[in-house]
Amino acid sequence: MKEKFSPAEWEFLKLLPFQIFVMVAGADSKIDKEEVERLNEDLRTAPYYKDPLHRELFVDLLTSDGNVLVKEVLDASKFLDRMNQMKALLKDRLTPDEYQRFVASMFVCGLNIARASGGGFLGRGDKVSSEEKIALSAFAAMFELAPDSLSRFFA
Repeated sequence: MKEKFSPAEWEFLKLLPFQIFVMVAGADSKIDKEEVERLNEDLRTAPYYKDPLHRELFVDLLTSDGNVLVKEVLDASKFLDRMNQMKALLKDRLTPDEYQRFVASMFVCGLNIARASGGGFLGRGDKVSSEEKIALSAFAAMFELAPDSLSRFFA
């Protein structure tokens, strides 16, 4: 899948997982240790991802300078514009099915981060805060995630 993108486009796409992380984990104004650990776990298990673009992107992130990527993502003034550019790039380079499969995979990654900490009475119940649900809904709407695209993850 990497071959569908220029080297500059690929480097740009490597920001997306961190964008989603900041969007979801920071939605409730606190990024918990468990959420960071979940992102690290997702990176470690990247070779086993079903979606080929998600897998290649995360495997490549393992050898990247995460500090540079995180620093770029934390520039909030570029956040929305960056997300719109990523969406346009992905829609331009991927088939509709590839696009939906990738966006659904990234959504599930965000959901797993949201579920990583907090929530519920004595750790039971819904671990996803209302702010995180709003962030996930915003991501799904922004990237035009088709609801049936998630069925492959929850079937």
